[in-house]
Amino acid sequence: MKTFRIRVAILWSILLFFAVALISMFFHLQVVNKETILESARSLKTRVRLYPPERGNIYTRNGKLIATNTNSIDIVTFPLELRGQIPEELEQFFGKEAIDEIRKLKSYYPYIIKADISYEEAAQFLPIMINAPYFHIAVVKKRFYPFAEIYAHVVGHIKAEKNYKFKGMYGIERIYDEILEGEPSRAIIEVNAYGKELRVIDEIKGKKGEDIFLTIHSELQEHAYKLMVGKEGAIVAMNPKNGEILAFVSTPSFDPNTFSRRPDLERWKEYVSDENKPLLNRAVFGGFHPGSVFKIIVAIAALEEKAISPDYKISCKGKFQFGKRTFRCWKKEGHGAVDLIDAIAKSCDVYFYNLGLKLGVDKISKYAFKLGLGMKTGIDFSVESQGIIPTREWKRKVLKDKWYDGENISLAIGQGYTTTTPLQIARATAAIVNGGYLVKPHLVKRIGDRELEYKPEKIDLNESTLKIVKEGMINTVEYGTAYGSRIPGLKYGGKTGTSQVISFEGLEKILGKPAEKISFDEIPKRFRDHAWFTAFAPAEDPEIVVTVLVEHCGGGAKCAAPIAKEIILKYIEIKNKELKVAGTNPKMQR
Repeated sequence: MKTFRIRVAILWSILLFFAVALISMFFHLQVVNKETILESARSLKTRVRLYPPERGNIYTRNGKLIATNTNSIDIVTFPLELRGQIPEELEQFFGKEAIDEIRKLKSYYPYIIKADISYEEAAQFLPIMINAPYFHIAVVKKRFYPFAEIYAHVVGHIKAEKNYKFKGMYGIERIYDEILEGEPSRAIIEVNAYGKELRVIDEIKGKKGEDIFLTIHSELQEHAYKLMVGKEGAIVAMNPKNGEILAFVSTPSFDPNTFSRRPDLERWKEYVSDENKPLLNRAVFGGFHPGSVFKIIVAIAALEEKAISPDYKISCKGKFQFGKRTFRCWKKEGHGAVDLIDAIAKSCDVYFYNLGLKLGVDKISKYAFKLGLGMKTGIDFSVESQGIIPTREWKRKVLKDKWYDGENISLAIGQGYTTTTPLQIARATAAIVNGGYLVKPHLVKRIGDRELEYKPEKIDLNESTLKIVKEGMINTVEYGTAYGSRIPGLKYGGKTGTSQVISFEGLEKILGKPAEKISFDEIPKRFRDHAWFTAFAPAEDPEIVVTVLVEHCGGGAKCAAPIAKEIILKYIEIKNKELKVAGTNPKMQR
């Protein structure tokens, strides 16, 4: 019993000793060394460093890098760490407005006070940093487009937001933003009262965005762009079997690096105010009258509706009378007796005036819709116009007016209210030559290791109809309006188009003379016709469709067809070179 009491006493003594020690320590900490400890606590803080995610690269189908990342230098600060007066030299360097903005901020995150500075600006700032510990230089990644204008209307551009957040604003960068974006890195860093970084407490590694491989072939794209320099217009080259876009050009173009980090406001103003609209992608967002290219749609409607037989003929004398109004054919002396295939090949207006009256607007529009006109193609791009295919109901609802029979005449040659985009015309051409399948145009072939697939849609059209129209398009090159753009050794087809910007009557009023006496050079550029040509090659088993639009250039045979010819020639060169490398005999001979 006595031993137990001794043990209890010893235990209480030990507990009492620790209690006194703890009280003494708390007193020492909270009273004796209170100020020292508080100052020490105030002297240690944490800082969050953000590192922007490394955006995924964009490549062409043949592996050319067209969108990547490069280093950028930023000056950043941490608003809630700032104490006391900001050195005067900083106000001189950044400007008073920028410094006043920083003073208003309440954030632990870094604030980019100046982005994408030059090495010279960084060198000027380094001596100032000695007296400004809460300001520092950060080397981060920014978006870089090595080929600038050539691929601008394909890849698009991004916008840099605060806290190193980047957002795709146009083109592939916008549509595939979440895939390309990646995840940011960040580090929690301990700093002292003077803003000096002491150690990394925690670090979270980010993730690079996925790489994207396009359907675009770099050689074909760059050749197409070169052909369009100095012109306003667009080129779409597409595989008619699967909808892969091989070239996608709109000119004039712009430099997407302008928007990559620190926006060049002066350059932006130039783009916006430029009357040639370099920011407009004419391939998908033009809304142009298709002109005589639309005749292939009218021909299909006429055959499918059995309004005519393929050998139906008319005699074209260069004019067509409807009521009190005279409609001219583009060939003043007329084409003489022509059947449907000849009418397509020679682009006889008078023949199609007759078809327009036979069919009427709703039968024509029915087949235009079937071939994908008047609706968006669904291309993986950020903007696209659906165009206009008029109907009686459309005019009643939109224009509050009825449809007049005379309007069928203009409609039949792709004028009037009808508007399309080059991409829509390329898609319709593909459907005519691939056996009646409406493909989905697309620009992305692969994301990382994942191949993308798009299924075409079968159109309810007779094979015999497509065969006749295709033959008319082949004859367009063999002996018709595109005769001057033949390729020796290669048989291919196409359809020329000339889209009026102003009527003959309008020109006569402006220039004060009869239309037949007005030369092309006399017409002010803004009133000159647009040139179209849509083509496919080779004739037997088409591998490529090329649609060309050149604004204010004149006839399709003169301006657009020669460009399409050069694209086809380049495609043959590329194809044969690839087959040779693969050890296969070239398929497409000249």
